[in-house]
Amino acid sequence: MIREDIEKIVEPIICECLRKFGDFSPPDTSVEGFAKATRGHLRPDVRRVSLLLSLAQLVAGPEFAGEGLELGCGYGYLLFPFALYFPKIRWTGVEHPDRAYFNRPDFLQAFRDYHCKLVGTDFVHESLPFPDQHFSMATLSETLEHLPLERLGFILSEIHRVMAPGGFLITSSPNQASLENRILLLRGKSILNLPEYVAHANGTFGHIRLYTPDEMILMMGKLGFTLERSALESNNSAYRGSSSKSLRRRLYRLYETAEQCFDFLRTFGDTWYMVFRKNTPMLSWKSARTSSEK
Repeated sequence: MIREDIEKIVEPIICECLRKFGDFSPPDTSVEGFAKATRGHLRPDVRRVSLLLSLAQLVAGPEFAGEGLELGCGYGYLLFPFALYFPKIRWTGVEHPDRAYFNRPDFLQAFRDYHCKLVGTDFVHESLPFPDQHFSMATLSETLEHLPLERLGFILSEIHRVMAPGGFLITSSPNQASLENRILLLRGKSILNLPEYVAHANGTFGHIRLYTPDEMILMMGKLGFTLERSALESNNSAYRGSSSKSLRRRLYRLYETAEQCFDFLRTFGDTWYMVFRKNTPMLSWKSARTSSEK
């Protein structure tokens, strides 16, 4: 299935998850009212989910079967499309149990509707409650940048432990070397503000650390993963500017269009997407970290 067709299917799922479970969504908002209020704002998430699904289908194929895991499943709008497109995988979503929506009946019903299992774990500080080599596919999307550096080795080691040999890890994260970030540095500005505790998401923080694609490939290679597929793409224009008519947003959309036309611009994309395969035993985290810092 082509990506545009995937987007037509995942956009209503994303919209519904945000409407029902979003931390900032007004209660009892109608489907029509929410769609109108968010028109144009869901594009970054729709594009992200569709690209992750496209990459997963390229490496695994629609008949791929086994156990699936999403770390940091949030409102479910990545997990549920993956469950829809990979029906032969039994999916489990892991989320912090203190999130406001975690025990809501409609949230739990959504997991049943998509035949997914929900597990509450603070995986930053706790071991994953799964046996070794259990999952054949896992996703870690827009999560890496929120992880404290001092816990990163533990978290990645746990992911390696629970993944089966030959299993696929599908990841995405903001690109530290994006064009926008390079311009910020040239202007003498910081890429990130100081990490802030997220009040509505107990135990989590805003962006702590961004990574370049090469840095991620090297780090994961030392942990026993090989890169299968990758892409860079900019889709953040909906987050820039005060409205759809603002000059800033229009300039960002213009750049995104140019990026699709000229391959050399894609190296400056604002987000990287990668699929890794677990192939080898993991080296020690200390060894992997030392090599990535050279």
